[in-house]
Parts: sequence; C-alpha cells; structure tokens
Amino acid sequence: MSLVQASEVQTRTWASAAIGILWGMTAALAWTGYNVGSRLGRMEGLQAVDMSMLRFGVAALLLMPLVLSRRKTYRLGWGRLLSLTVLAGPLFGLLINTAFGLAPLSHAVVLTAGATMMSANGLAWRLDGRRPPIFRLLGMMILIVGLLFIASAQNPQMPQSTSQIWLGDLCFLAAGSLWGSFTYLLGRWKVDPIVGIGQVSFLSVFAFLPFFLARHHDGAISSDVWMAQAFFQGILGGCLAPVAIAKAVSRVGAGEAALFPALVPSGALLLAIPLLGEWPSYAEILGIGVCTLGLLTSFDLTRFLCKSRISG
Repeated sequence: MSLVQASEVQTRTWASAAIGILWGMTAALAWTGYNVGSRLGRMEGLQAVDMSMLRFGVAALLLMPLVLSRRKTYRLGWGRLLSLTVLAGPLFGLLINTAFGLAPLSHAVVLTAGATMMSANGLAWRLDGRRPPIFRLLGMMILIVGLLFIASAQNPQMPQSTSQIWLGDLCFLAAGSLWGSFTYLLGRWKVDPIVGIGQVSFLSVFAFLPFFLARHHDGAISSDVWMAQAFFQGILGGCLAPVAIAKAVSRVGAGEAALFPALVPSGALLLAIPLLGEWPSYAEILGIGVCTLGLLTSFDLTRFLCKSRISG
C-alpha cells in the first residue's frame, strides 16, 4: 500500500470514529433529557406502565414507516428480534421507570452507567475474545471515579425506606446490564438502527397495551403532562437515544459506545443550569471534568494523532 493510500485509509478511519463519537454524544444528550423528563413524570403522577407505553408507542409510530420501507433490505429474524426485545423492551422500561420511584437519582448515575459499561465490554471479552485495551480499562476506572464524585454531591430528599432504595438499586443495576447486553448485540449482529429499534418498539407496544388499558388513569393529570412525556419518553428515550447509540456502535464498536451513558449525569447537571437555575457544586464540577477525562482516555485519541504524524 502506498503512502497516499495509507493516508486515505487513515483519514476515513478518523472520520468514521469522529462521526461515531458525535452519534454517541447525541445519544448521551437525548438520555439526559429523557432522565430529567422521567423524574418529572413520576413527580407529576405518571406510573411506570404509563411512561413505558409512551416510550414505545410514540417510537413505534415514528419509526414504523421507515421500518416498512427497509423491510426487504434489512431482515432481522424472529430469534434476534425477540432477543433484542427481551433486553431493551418491556422489561427494561419497567425496571428503569420503577427504579426512579424507589431510589435517588444519584444511585442511577453510578449503577446504570456502570452496569452498561461493564456488561457490554465483558460480553465482548467473554464471547468474542476482544479484551478491552489498556486505555479503555483505565478510562472506565476514571469514569467510575467521576460518577462517584457526582453521586457524592447529590442530596436526595426521598422518604423511602432502606429496603425500597435497595430494590430501586437492583432495578437500576439490572436495567443497565440489559442495556449493555443490548448494545453489545447491536454491534455483534450489525443491526440496522432504524429497523432494530422500530421493531423492538412495535413488539413492546403489544406487550404493554393490555396493562395500560386495564389501569385506572388519574383524570387529574393534564394533557400537557402527557404531551411533555410523549416527547421525553417517545422521541428522546424511544427514538433518538437508541438510534443514535446504534449508529455509534456501527462506527466505533459496542465497547466504546457503551461508555457514553456515563456522560448523562454530567449533561443533566449542565442542563439544570438554564432550565432549573441550579448550578453544580464543586464536587459535581470535578466529577464532570473527571468523566470527560475518562471518556477521552477510553478512546485513546492519542493513537489517531500518532498515526496521523506517521502517515504525514
């Protein structure tokens, strides 16, 4: 291979990684809004079934026309579709939305993001023999330290008993593990993001619909609340975030893509400044900086710079 060809290959590799990182950042931003909205929805009286139905129902409506237009090109297969639905469908929705009503948000910060990172990278190591590079392992450790800084600064004002909090913690941990496994399979099976997320959402609607219709809905909850949650749950949590993370997986791999959820708490703290007028504490600012350093370390961006110098 000539120097010119090597340079072109390196340029395409760098461009693909950059696009993947942008998709991952988009997913983290969408999850930030989704988490803030989920917390708000529980405070306004919506239950886990309500919010999960909105998440999958709106996503199915938006994505199904695109799924139908691609059905001949991308065939997922029932076995893989059911596997993805088990991981990212009704069970995940109930776990994450139930946990928000039992445990403080600070616990979600550490447990969900940590479980996602560990499960996706652990599966890649165990099943594919892809041991995480030393920089990714180091970056994951730095990310966890940053998450702990952010969690330590939280002051939850929740009256739940210790047993309820532990149950919420287990739900967060299980949800993170499910999502990490889902992220891994997206990369292993090279799933088309639109087709995969759309079909999972469609099946999940049928699973939730009987429970949603059977539940007595509080008439005191205004239509504005339902519309707002349709945006937070369906557009951000159901469409944008999972499609963006699937795009990131196709560009940078499942192991790297699983790191982006660790940026959600940092994004939530920054989003609280303009929306709530709440400024982060010194510990939270430190946590944001440490999480950013951990993400940069995990991707080992210096390898691109070194290769660029060599090719130049």
